[in-house]
Amino acid sequence: MVSSSSSSLPAHRVGDTFRVKGLELTDHFFACPLDHAAPEGEQIEVFAREVVAVDKAPKRAKMPHLLYLQGGPGFEAARPTEIGGWLAHACETHRVILLDQRGTGRSTAVSVASLARRGDVATQAAYASMFRADAIVKDAETIRAILCGRDVKWSVLGQSFGGFCIAHYLSFHSGGLREAFLTGGLPPLVREENAAAATYERLVMAQNEKYYARFPNDARRVKSIVNFVASNPEKSATPNGGRLTPRMVQALGFSALGTAGGMESLHYLLEKAWDVDGDALSYRFLKGCEDVHAFDTNPLYAILHESIYCNGGGPSAWAAEAAIRRRWAGAFDPIEAAAAIDDDATRVLFTGEMIFPHMFDDVAPLRALKPVAEALAAKTDWGVLYDADALNACDVPVACAAYYEDAFVDVELGAATAREIRRVLLHTGSHTTPVWTTSEYMHSGVREDGARILKKLMAMARDEDVLR
Repeated sequence: MVSSSSSSLPAHRVGDTFRVKGLELTDHFFACPLDHAAPEGEQIEVFAREVVAVDKAPKRAKMPHLLYLQGGPGFEAARPTEIGGWLAHACETHRVILLDQRGTGRSTAVSVASLARRGDVATQAAYASMFRADAIVKDAETIRAILCGRDVKWSVLGQSFGGFCIAHYLSFHSGGLREAFLTGGLPPLVREENAAAATYERLVMAQNEKYYARFPNDARRVKSIVNFVASNPEKSATPNGGRLTPRMVQALGFSALGTAGGMESLHYLLEKAWDVDGDALSYRFLKGCEDVHAFDTNPLYAILHESIYCNGGGPSAWAAEAAIRRRWAGAFDPIEAAAAIDDDATRVLFTGEMIFPHMFDDVAPLRALKPVAEALAAKTDWGVLYDADALNACDVPVACAAYYEDAFVDVELGAATAREIRRVLLHTGSHTTPVWTTSEYMHSGVREDGARILKKLMAMARDEDVLR
């Protein structure tokens, strides 16, 4: 068992301060309990980077803080190289805090090796279960008290899973929030114990139709790849020791079906599939297939992804696999579809942002984590992430951006959640959280046009821009 005494880490230490184009960045490290219910127990370190515009740096002490919560789970905050996007707009008025959520980046990291050092499978699973939104938000509250003062509120911006974290924040720690902005991150069915199955029955079929309408010749190309890897497993090894199987070919749709430029990237990957046509897959293609997923560098995502939909109780029970088998069993059989090589109407369908049991066999870095993933999928005592009654009583100004073309977070299920979040619009007296629902962007909207999106959400939350 790896442990750290509560006195072995300073509560807060400041690291480097440096500049990139237009920004000044300062590194901060905070000691947080692994288990916030046992504050005297093992401590972990949580890293956050304070970002201010260079021209505002002399006035930073007078500027309020805005915390950015990254998508995930299991991914660190982006590393800015220059001022731009939503960060440029935020830095006009705020000190921005980019948080490496616990287990990621420069925070005490969760890796295959670090989990193995924990001991047996049950101990590893128990440790991994400490890295959900509830713990991330408690870390944020610890950081807020140190940086801002216990009685000083801050603003929060959450993208994707970061929005799920904000929904937890609003449910249980709303007293720390001045205002909240969510982009593509309204969690589904906050009154349900397990929303995973419903979430997976969403836009994947529609996105497949769009993909093959844009790239009709890829239908035969994908079938030929599936037929090859099914018949030649010895020629389908990936560079890091994994294997490209028919199911992993389908999994190439992971982010491609839901982000700007994703479909194009998938097409360009497929067009370089062959080294020797029909007899050997190219190294570039096999390496590209590995790079679709960041499981080697961020394994926490794979083992915790389905748990973010468990709102108390459980288990997640491999919800994506169950949904595929229950609703789309025949349609998603890649080998059957690929056998119809001359039938242009039959296509191998890609899966979306889903985690499946087979990945813990096919993806080399995940194999050691298969028993842990199985244990987490069977876990029945997940904590409550959202309290709908508390959301209804919440008076924090909230504004959300939701995307019709979002294949990661269902727009209709998210709208139902927005109706649970009470807030008061100063001029209208409305008790409805404003949601800007648009088809202009996909799930990656904050990367595409973040300044515009954040500016609009800030105006909406402050009742300066009334939705019509």
